[in-house]
Amino acid sequence: MFIEYLRRNPDVLNIIISVFAGLVVLSVSRIAKFKAKKTQKRLNLDESRYLLIIRIISFISFISICAILVLIWGINLKHIWLTLSGVIAMMAIAFFAVWSLLGNILAGILLYFTSPFKINDYIEISPDNITGQVIAINAFYTVLLDSDQAYICVPNTFFFQKYIKELQ
Repeated sequence: MFIEYLRRNPDVLNIIISVFAGLVVLSVSRIAKFKAKKTQKRLNLDESRYLLIIRIISFISFISICAILVLIWGINLKHIWLTLSGVIAMMAIAFFAVWSLLGNILAGILLYFTSPFKINDYIEISPDNITGQVIAINAFYTVLLDSDQAYICVPNTFFFQKYIKELQ
């Protein structure tokens, strides 16, 4: 009766096999970690090496269970690669966008605490020959007022890439 039920509902069988496979991989992983701990104590290995071995065992266990689940459920690898490549592309774009933003904010904080120049100081940024009076230091950019009374917004990361000369 139960076998007939499993034949009519193959997803239930896949769930049972998935749980069993997960338990097997988890058991093998625990045994491997236990053996690694015994070996570390027996050979008096450094704790950092033991932790590296534990990470490697965990990574191999994770990859193994993912591969087993893909095989059990019959997932098409083409769909996985397509989804994975899309997610990675979105993460790369987001990282690139946030990198610039966070870099300017961090540079603004560093400018605030290190105070290489203050508001109302006259500075020159070399080798670009940008000169002006510092009007404001914001989180993202610093505002300079040049000799033509024009405002120049300089990204804060710029100050850590160029030479800054304070003029009198």
